[in-house]
Amino acid sequence: MIKYIFCTLILHFISPCIIEAEETVFCLHGFMRTSRCMKKMGGAFRNEGYETNLWGYPSRDKYIEEHAKQLVIDLNKTASEHPGEAIHFVTHSLGGIILRAALNLEGCPNEAKIGRAVLLSPPNQGSCFAKSLGKSIVMRKVLGDKAGKQLYVSENFEHLGQFPKTMKVQIISGTLGYNPFISEPNDGKVGVSEACLSTEHSHITFSCGHSWIMQSRKVINSSVSFIGSQL
Repeated sequence: MIKYIFCTLILHFISPCIIEAEETVFCLHGFMRTSRCMKKMGGAFRNEGYETNLWGYPSRDKYIEEHAKQLVIDLNKTASEHPGEAIHFVTHSLGGIILRAALNLEGCPNEAKIGRAVLLSPPNQGSCFAKSLGKSIVMRKVLGDKAGKQLYVSENFEHLGQFPKTMKVQIISGTLGYNPFISEPNDGKVGVSEACLSTEHSHITFSCGHSWIMQSRKVINSSVSFIGSQL
């Protein structure tokens, strides 16, 4: 009898942790990067009890919409394993644009639309720096003719759709950068205002550069706090 009571109490206290652990965080890297750059971010979420998916994709090889279709396939796999549990996101740069496209595709699971998203330096309003690179024949070859080209020809990414109203979205911009092509505070590649959405979101800045913003301890802590918030 004592053993039964003890086991019941143990299950009572650990069951909330088990439920929370069923929530998943997808970490999406940026253009011409790999999932390895999101390893530190993913580890922080695993330490908090989340399942993590360091989602990798060949950024130069496909269009944004094609990457988004593959993301939806993988989101559905996670949703089938944890039905009804929110799927959250932390994205870097182009990763935030791919997520935005995926959430507006037919077949995207509801679990992904009730989660929270932290977007690190996303070029939501286009990138004047990318446009400047697109004027160079050499850089056009480096960027490629698919997602890379979309980055320098797109005025903005409104055509991909908006984040669902059921999601809470936070944008984190870096301000530790100097770029003569960007006439506002920036992280070296994306201006603070270029990261903004035209729909409701929160927006904070840290003294970080674009390429390593996902490695900043302050950014990681802020991301974990936002995803875990119940407000």
